[in-house]
Amino acid sequence: MSSPSEAPRLPGYVFVDRPDTLRDAAETVESSRAVAVDTEADSMHSFFEKVCLVQLATDAGHAFVVDPLSLGGRQGLAGLGPAFASPSVLKVFHGADFDVMSLRRDFGYQFRGIFDTMVASQLLGDEKLSLRDLVERFFGVTLTKAYTRCDWGRRPLDEQQLEYSYHDVAYLVPLMEIQRDRLRERDLVEEAEIEFERLARREPASREFDPHDWIRIKGARDLPPVPQAALAELFAVRDRHARRMDRPPFKVVGNDTLLHIASRLPADVEALRRIKGVSAYVVGRMARELLAAVEAAKARGAPPPRPRPQMDPEKRMDMNAQRRLGALKDWRNAASARSGRTTLAILPNYAMFEVARLCPRSAEDLAAIPGVGPKRAALWGTEILSLARGA
Repeated sequence: MSSPSEAPRLPGYVFVDRPDTLRDAAETVESSRAVAVDTEADSMHSFFEKVCLVQLATDAGHAFVVDPLSLGGRQGLAGLGPAFASPSVLKVFHGADFDVMSLRRDFGYQFRGIFDTMVASQLLGDEKLSLRDLVERFFGVTLTKAYTRCDWGRRPLDEQQLEYSYHDVAYLVPLMEIQRDRLRERDLVEEAEIEFERLARREPASREFDPHDWIRIKGARDLPPVPQAALAELFAVRDRHARRMDRPPFKVVGNDTLLHIASRLPADVEALRRIKGVSAYVVGRMARELLAAVEAAKARGAPPPRPRPQMDPEKRMDMNAQRRLGALKDWRNAASARSGRTTLAILPNYAMFEVARLCPRSAEDLAAIPGVGPKRAALWGTEILSLARGA
């Protein structure tokens, strides 16, 4: 492993909680060449998750910790929109997926021109991908984890919290420069840009309740039919309370406790009270609904059938396409082993799916598939096209 580079000098940050300081921050960011971006949210403490801080650090050494809760949310943070949408300002993230979706959901931002240091590490085949590991590897600095689970929605924030949030962006621009050089050395620039552009288009996840998500609870598939029906009913009760309280569902009733209730099928409050994990709140505020859910499950006898996913007809794969997909997976693993490139660098999963489905007949058709591009078509096209036709 290479020795750490000299750690960048940290000039400190400006806490932005007023419109005038936000205007100054927005002008500074928009005139910069690159800006590191991170967010802090309250997903561990709120059902309706929201962005509680936006941290920014420019290549010129200016840094800001922006407080959306003091600035009025979407309307108050509109001034940052032009910088995020500008292709001339490189936005540097570590794990951009969550941040881009959250910023788009809460503030309506559009993104052009991003760099994700974690995706760069994935393409390069780095063993450790966390920001903490990369900062320690390249700068010899250990970032603290002290505030990973704190409630960022609570005010006021103390100086230690703000310092912690600032450090999440303080090293990102110099880390990006190192990763960009490494991508060039490994001839992976085009592959990285394809992934970055895809991340910039990420849309926010739906907040709608899925009544069939109970099946994701560990152990749910092992239950008999009536307890499964009970778990489905209990899952819906918990969601209603979580939304009303604006609390994460696991903080209302834990998954293990839901599973215990579904397994025991309690008939009264005393039986419910004896179940492991049932809190005083559950007994006092939810007992009637939970017991009614158990009785409804007994009457139903089995969980409601899960509807078959509605796949876009154009995305469906016939048996031939499925065979091509299996052959492509085997080929990609072998190509990775012999070339020393990661499977992501050779062909991303989403692109491999489309290649299997569409079965391109020419290098031009292959290059036009999202996630492939001219470079991959030139490097691997002969093998991919031959394999697709053969499978």
